Amino acid sequence: MTIDKVYIISLDHSEENKQHLIDKLTTLCPFGVEYYFIDAVNGRELFSTQSGRDSYGIRFYDKWNVGGSEWWSRDVTTGEAGGVCSHIKVWEDAYRNGYENILIIEDDFNPTRAFDFSLLDSIPNYDIVFLSRILQKAHMGVYDIDVNEHFVRPGYSYQTHSYMLSKEGVRKLVETNLHTLKQNLIVSDEFLPATYTWHPRSDIRDMFIQNMKAYAYKENFIGQDRFEAAGNSLTSPVEGIDY
Repeated sequence: MTIDKVYIISLDHSEENKQHLIDKLTTLCPFGVEYYFIDAVNGRELFSTQSGRDSYGIRFYDKWNVGGSEWWSRDVTTGEAGGVCSHIKVWEDAYRNGYENILIIEDDFNPTRAFDFSLLDSIPNYDIVFLSRILQKAHMGVYDIDVNEHFVRPGYSYQTHSYMLSKEGVRKLVETNLHTLKQNLIVSDEFLPATYTWHPRSDIRDMFIQNMKAYAYKENFIGQDRFEAAGNSLTSPVEGIDY
C-alpha cells in the first residue's frame, strides 16, 4: 500500500521538535514517506470565548455534560476542541487533494518499532484503520471482532494519535458527518467511534451517521508521550474558561 501523505499535528514547529518528530516517524516508517507538519489549532487561545468560537465556525455540543462518573460529567475543554479541530483541518485538506491513503499522527505518538504497511493489503476497501487505540470494554459488551491474524473490527475505542484514512473514509467524514460535528463539537475520541460502531450514548448515536468501515491493528505498539495522568496533557481541563 502507498501512503500519499503523513500528517503530523503539532503546536510546536521549532526545528528541534520537528527533528524529534521526524526521528519518531522514521522509526514507524523507515522506508520514507512524504510528510506534512500541520499547525494544530490552539483551542485554549481561540475558543476561550464565544466570539472566538464564532470566528472559527464551531459550536460546542451543549448537552455533552450529562453528569455521572464518566468524563461526560464535564464540558468539552477548549484544549479538546482544539484537538478535534486540528483533525478536521487534516480531513478537509485530504478531501481537497483527493489522496488515496493518508496517515494521521499527533505529535505525542511514540512508536516502539516499524510497522509493516503491506499488512493493510489484507483489509481492502477500508475507511479508517487505527494503528493504536484502547478498547472501552465496559460498555454493553461491545467488543472487537476478529478479521484476520493482524486486524479486528474495533468496538467502541479511544485514542486518535495514529490512524489511517482512505479516500472514501475521508469523503464519508467530510460529506456526511463533518457539518454536524462542527455544530455539535465533541472530542475526536468520541466522534470517530460514533461513525463506525455502537456508541453508549443514545444522543451521540442519533447525531452521527454510522457509515465508516473501520479496522484496528491488534497490537498497540504506538504509545503516547503525553497523557493526563502524567500531568502533561494538552487537553486536560483548565480553570477560568468562558463556556
